[in-house]
Amino acid sequence: MSANRRIKAVKQVTTRRVHALSGLIAVFLCLFATMTHAKVIGPCSNCHTMHNSQNNSLVNSSGPNHSLLLNDCVGCHTGANTEGDSTPFVHNTGTVDYNTSGIEGDTLAGGTFKYVATSDYKGHNVEGIANPDLTLSAPPGFDGGRQAADATTPGGGLWSNQQITCAGTYGCHGSHATSDPYQAISGGHHKNSQGTAITAPGTAPEDGYRLLVGIAGYEDPEWEFTPTAALHNQYKGVDDAGQYSDTSTISYFCSQCHGQYHNPSANLSTGGGSPWLRHPTDYDMGNTDLDSEYRNYGDIGNPYLPATPVASASVASVKSTVTFADDTIVNCLSCHRAHGSNYYKAMRWGYAESNDGGLCSNCHTSKD
Repeated sequence: MSANRRIKAVKQVTTRRVHALSGLIAVFLCLFATMTHAKVIGPCSNCHTMHNSQNNSLVNSSGPNHSLLLNDCVGCHTGANTEGDSTPFVHNTGTVDYNTSGIEGDTLAGGTFKYVATSDYKGHNVEGIANPDLTLSAPPGFDGGRQAADATTPGGGLWSNQQITCAGTYGCHGSHATSDPYQAISGGHHKNSQGTAITAPGTAPEDGYRLLVGIAGYEDPEWEFTPTAALHNQYKGVDDAGQYSDTSTISYFCSQCHGQYHNPSANLSTGGGSPWLRHPTDYDMGNTDLDSEYRNYGDIGNPYLPATPVASASVASVKSTVTFADDTIVNCLSCHRAHGSNYYKAMRWGYAESNDGGLCSNCHTSKD
């Protein structure tokens, strides 16, 4: 082979290697870019410790925790919420600014466990925050007959006098397949994309709205810190009044523990002026007459009211106004806070404490 041909061959091999290396670099950068857009961002040391030791002392005197974590669920999510936080705080041992309905102060969408720590009836009495409920040994209305998308059931279908936990068999977040809350949400914090629409939830925690297995919804990037008509969570709902043909709705999620309250036959009444024995869920106010009081939800222009949120069949984007066509669906969170509030039965506003029913008039507008 001549010198010129050898040089040409070497150049071709070198070029192929450069192209191959460039391809590998591109793949790595794409993967890295994907990882950096995960829900949790920042240095690993914000959440993890390698040896539970720093400056010759323990980082956590009761540790180490699972997965080399600096703290547990309660510890990581206890604090005061401020604008621009990267961590949602759902418990506060200090002062909480709940205000009238929890949308004007520093409370997030789920509310706060602050009040249930001293009053059983103001929220879910989660282990590590509140004592076991003095009256209830199981969730009210529990029937163990509704499964999550991963075919697991809260409490294994039999709630045996166990206090509710953040995640796991007796928890809300993650899978019910394990009683270990860390395993139940494993991978969720790294993979779940915060501030996006989850329209086709899967069976893994990270594939569901707020790490709720199988549940759809649009996640407000600030967890509804001072929400507005244009900035809020968009909850999934279907218009079937408790039939649950769609198991990805937020009300179906609640029914997994409170199933007896969602049974259609237990919701309907005979006689009287109303067909409802219990307040309906997954019912679209668009089913009512055009001149009904419910058509005045939001008043002029029908803006979305974050204080009394309604669900929608589509959660691809935030709805700033409602049209009464599968977007004014009454759901559990229309009236309740998932974690807790300063009011009776974790209501969003002072229903029992008010002579006029509080914000019930946002939907029952003629009662104002």
